[in-house]
Amino acid sequence: MQGAERPGFTGVIDFHVHLPWRRRDPREAAEYLIREMDSAGVARAVVIAIEPSIALFKRHASPERVRKAAAEVLDYLVYLRIPGLREILFSPEDSIAEHERILLEHTRRSEEVLEAARHSGGRLIPVASYNPDLGVEGVLRKLKSGRYLGLKLYPTLHFCTPSERRLRPILDYLEEEEMILIVHTGCDPGIWEFPGLCEGARPKSLESIARKHPDLVIVIAHMGSYSALKPGIFFSEALEVIAKYDNVYADTSAVDPYLVEVAVDRVGYEKLLFGSDYPYVVGYTMRDAVEDILKLNIESKAKNAILRLNAERLLRRLGWC
Repeated sequence: MQGAERPGFTGVIDFHVHLPWRRRDPREAAEYLIREMDSAGVARAVVIAIEPSIALFKRHASPERVRKAAAEVLDYLVYLRIPGLREILFSPEDSIAEHERILLEHTRRSEEVLEAARHSGGRLIPVASYNPDLGVEGVLRKLKSGRYLGLKLYPTLHFCTPSERRLRPILDYLEEEEMILIVHTGCDPGIWEFPGLCEGARPKSLESIARKHPDLVIVIAHMGSYSALKPGIFFSEALEVIAKYDNVYADTSAVDPYLVEVAVDRVGYEKLLFGSDYPYVVGYTMRDAVEDILKLNIESKAKNAILRLNAERLLRRLGWC
């Protein structure tokens, strides 16, 4: 790859990827992912599990709640522009059924990610997913069952906020074991595009955790920006939290490159971690994500830090390098 092979930009570390959902066997998925990494000049990747609760989804995503959330931001031009939003408003029952199907299709258990990592020769670093169906004790047992870098919480899919009291034992364990917490911030495709259903994924919800757990590394996934309806929806809020707490980082996955430049200008580059969100940005490869960082109007040392050095430093501190 021309960009990643430039002096100073070798050995990229992608801090936010998922297993390809069309490769159900973990070993096959690992091989496929590594081929994508090789084409992008990526040496190692943090691979994140996705474990939604279908039962919880059915309880929370009622047609009435979905219709109300959609009506709060009613703009017919927007609905026509973004695929699927019109159907959510006018046929919420059908849309909810389709969301359930998609959640099942894209579920990747923590154990699958762990197995994929075992077949990667050390190139894949596994991160477990919170799973509401297991309860706090079940999640703790899972974290203790294999070597994970940490845990990811999806406030949208899990219908929760990271600061909820019941999650404290998990946060305590992550801090004690020098593991990390990755939190999805911003919105999500489909019904979660509506602010009424993604409020729990605001970066400000991480402030109390950062204060109470100063030794816990927290990564704000997507820099608060994930949204097709309102791109960069909680971006400024994410920057405020990053600047305020030493233990809070952010990844660049699914973030507009322009916003990455803004982040470097406002809070520096030392706590920004490159992420591609592969394969979840449609039509966008891991190589594209690397090239977008290389094209930024920032100093070479900042690009080098974002693409490799910041993650390398963090992984070394946590015993993964």
